[in-house]
This record gives sequence, structure tokens and C-alpha cells, in this order.
Amino acid sequence: MITDLVFWLAAVPGVLLFGISKGGFAGGFGIVTVPLMALAIAPAQAAAIMLPILLVMDLGAVWAYRKHWNRDLIKVLLPAGLV
Repeated sequence: MITDLVFWLAAVPGVLLFGISKGGFAGGFGIVTVPLMALAIAPAQAAAIMLPILLVMDLGAVWAYRKHWNRDLIKVLLPAGLV
């Protein structure tokens, strides 16, 4: 576990900013999270810490909209997404 205070001072605001950005309120400021965390730890480690957080956020979004999807839109987007 990382016990460095500088890491926590960079990571906590970064993750909060990313969550707000992912919700649509802060625009594109979520891209600042990994570089902000990279000031305290290695960039690859910062990205590895963010990945599970992003996955949980995306699972929450999929769960919230599970009954509100459009089959016709998926038919158009899925082939292009797979390519």
C-alpha cells in the first residue's frame, strides 16, 4: 500500500475530479488525473490504479441505464466498435 502523503494529496483530488468529469460536469478535466498522480508515483502505476476505478464507474453506468437502451442503435454501433 502506498503511504506517501504526496501521493494521497494528488490522488484524492484527481479521482474526485475524474468522477465529476465522467458525470459530465467538469468537461474534459478528467484527463488530468493520471498526470497529477504521476507527480507522486510512476505513470504506469497511476494508470493501473485508475483502471479498476474506471471499470467500476462504467459498470455503475451500465447498471443505471440497463432498461433504457435502443436495439437499432446497437445494431449500427456494435459492428463499427468491434472493427
